[in-house]
Amino acid sequence: MRSRFFVIAVALALAPVVLFAQRGTRIQLGSILPANSVWDKALKQMASEWKRETDGRVELRVLAGNVKDEGSLARRLKAGRPQAAVFGLPKEIDPAFDVLSIPFFFESDAEVLHVVEKLTPAFEKVLADQGLVLLNWGHAGWAHFFTADRVENLDDLKRTKLYTTAGDEKMLQWYKENGFNPEPLAITDVLLGLNTGLINAHASPPYVALLFQWYDKTPFMLDVPLTPVLGITVVAERTWNGISASDQQTLLASAKRLEKDLFRQVPAQERQSITEMKSRGLTVVELDDAATASFRVIADELTASWRGTMIPADVYDLALRERNAFRAAR
Repeated sequence: MRSRFFVIAVALALAPVVLFAQRGTRIQLGSILPANSVWDKALKQMASEWKRETDGRVELRVLAGNVKDEGSLARRLKAGRPQAAVFGLPKEIDPAFDVLSIPFFFESDAEVLHVVEKLTPAFEKVLADQGLVLLNWGHAGWAHFFTADRVENLDDLKRTKLYTTAGDEKMLQWYKENGFNPEPLAITDVLLGLNTGLINAHASPPYVALLFQWYDKTPFMLDVPLTPVLGITVVAERTWNGISASDQQTLLASAKRLEKDLFRQVPAQERQSITEMKSRGLTVVELDDAATASFRVIADELTASWRGTMIPADVYDLALRERNAFRAAR
């Protein structure tokens, strides 16, 4: 009789563990990405892979466009709902990520990939300090200036009403100090701002300008790539630690496949978007080599102040060193 009670007691003690194992890990992934965009579809494909390849032990639910801005998303992630997120502007997590969006700092996708690879360990540490795990990188294409009127130089650009991300006071101040006329808005308010005349210029990847229909009010695109728009997918460390080591490796492999697919698809996606917008009235403003070089020189002078102010000096120096090393090796 005593042994029978012992068996029952052990069974009752283990019941919560068994139920947890059966339930598995359910993760909500938040983002501002619109439903049915290429990124939303790719993430949902990854979610399907996670469930299939872990035999249902890990389920990922992708919540497209469930927040107004990424500042709100960062606060919700910190509070534990959702447990994972995609950020198109990782600076909402830490200013170190701003080093990847310095205007005219990069010249090619190959250069970007090299620097990202070399700086990933540093970014992983930045994220770990905030209780986050990096799953993969994303690429939305190269930002270009889209404007209501033709723009050919920085003086023209300073006469526009330029959209900038709401909540970034340092960037807002930098724009003002350098003679620009910025208007901070949530990304969900950009179209309204364009329709009301609150803004008449924005820096966006062509696919984004097409997807959100922003180009309709800004029918001129300056054909000078400004900066790559890089994003990250992260998961809360407390959630990640509840997943077995073998399943973690499976999930990371799936996330990396998504990363490679997105980086590979970006150039064609960008070309297709520009072609589509041109067929609807977009004018691509092309500059000669001398004008482009002048644009870059002036921009370099203006953004030199970012080191140690908007971007930690050590991260800035590391990115500069790796970029220059890549160029020297070509």
